[in-house]
Amino acid sequence: MRKKVTTTLVLVAGLLGVAVPVLAALYLAHRQSMDAEVRLAMTMAEEVLRRADDVGDQAITAYRSLAEVDGFGPCSDADIERMRRLELQLSSIEVVGRVDGDRLICSSMGLPPGGIPLGPPLWTSSLDSRIRPAVDLGLGDGNQFLVLQKANFAVAVNPQVLLDSFEDRQDFSMGIVGYTSRKLMSGRGAFNELWLNRLGNEHSAVLFDGNHLVALRKSNTYDVAAFVAVPVALLRSRLYSFAKVLVPISLIPGALLCFGIFRLARHRASLASQLRAALKRREFSLHYQPIMELASGRIVGFEALMRWRNREGTRLRPDLFIPAAEDCGLIPQFTEYALECATREIPRLIAFCPGVFVSINLASSDLHSERTIDLLRNLLQTPGIKPENIVVEATEHSFLDPQRAGLIVAGIRALGIRVAIDDFGTGYCGLSHLTNLETDFLKIDKVFVEAAGTESATGQVALHIIRIAKTLGLKIIGEGVENEGQAAFLREHGVEFGQGWWFHAAMPLEKILKLPSGNSGAG
Repeated sequence: MRKKVTTTLVLVAGLLGVAVPVLAALYLAHRQSMDAEVRLAMTMAEEVLRRADDVGDQAITAYRSLAEVDGFGPCSDADIERMRRLELQLSSIEVVGRVDGDRLICSSMGLPPGGIPLGPPLWTSSLDSRIRPAVDLGLGDGNQFLVLQKANFAVAVNPQVLLDSFEDRQDFSMGIVGYTSRKLMSGRGAFNELWLNRLGNEHSAVLFDGNHLVALRKSNTYDVAAFVAVPVALLRSRLYSFAKVLVPISLIPGALLCFGIFRLARHRASLASQLRAALKRREFSLHYQPIMELASGRIVGFEALMRWRNREGTRLRPDLFIPAAEDCGLIPQFTEYALECATREIPRLIAFCPGVFVSINLASSDLHSERTIDLLRNLLQTPGIKPENIVVEATEHSFLDPQRAGLIVAGIRALGIRVAIDDFGTGYCGLSHLTNLETDFLKIDKVFVEAAGTESATGQVALHIIRIAKTLGLKIIGEGVENEGQAAFLREHGVEFGQGWWFHAAMPLEKILKLPSGNSGAG
């Protein structure tokens, strides 16, 4: 009897020893697969919404531009020419035109006899914009356009422009929907207007309706919401993929089980977790790339660049970890970390090269936060650092919201710190935005410096940027100078400063301090 009981207990213990890890593994697989799909779906919904907001911004720009024009009549040759110029300037807009009743009477396509019938609006948004989701403009290609109308002005958008970033994800349903009307503006796959009930007063939400995992994002500006829906069949396949890895591992007894789980968790640790840990361990450092005065060959400044060598000694590229930090909301910590390093190191740079400036990179989110001004004000309280020693750089993309960014830029310049627009020509900053921003430097992206003077399609871009900067009274820095020909081109066309491997690579502070002299450059 006792033997029977013992055997039973051993069997139960054995079964539990197998079942519990397997059940735990299945639970973990479910959680990881669901979390991964939620993150992916929400990221995709944010991108779809960003594109929709961009279309809305461009439509408003077109409406205002047409409404403000005086001096020629509607549908005159001058009016049509203005609409054509607007169409070229606005990257997401296919057609700009004027509407009378339900007809497009003239547009950037010309003056069609009798106009083009648009049909009645399907609905009017809460912002008084009339929406026609599927209009044939008679272009002969079978495409139907999303037409947005305000007063007597209209723009037409290819609805696929909202979704074409995800052509490789045809298994997902996604689209843009009028939030108040619950009507689809552009989309593919399944859509259920009841999904929008989950948003309520929130701007994002996730739900599971039995058939789809749905991520929702509502615009802060316009009466629209984006959705991305993952079908349950795909969720199951992802769960099976995770389970294939986790269940066999769960069967490994004792220490091998623990070791296997640890290795798997480590392998699947997100880059965001690694970045948070690296910040705590202070694995990041600043390197400095000299900025040269092209006419004299003197060092006049340094760009501070973040570098990362992890605990294993591996260097990770900034173009990988900086975007990841932006995606997971770590940029404020990175900015504070960089300014802490700068507080310690910039006085030594200035002592080595008297009169130089050090440029510090800011992210888009930094130009939307008053905290940035406070951090820079604290930096200026450091002995040896004066306002003229600091320049802040922000990429063109950071100025997509010029009103918000302009307030922060004004606050920064009020401290006496100068501002540079980095990588100009690669983003979406309109020329009108540039003229309204108070900046001091324009940096030509290395892509255009490399092509300068060549027969390539981008060969003339550097010259156009130089003319724009000179017209606006901005100093110019050419980035990515890799040979004397590029340096000579920049000098010849009046560019004041350059940086790149032809002069110096980015170096840690101690290496900078070993340069031959504090204020001389290399050719």
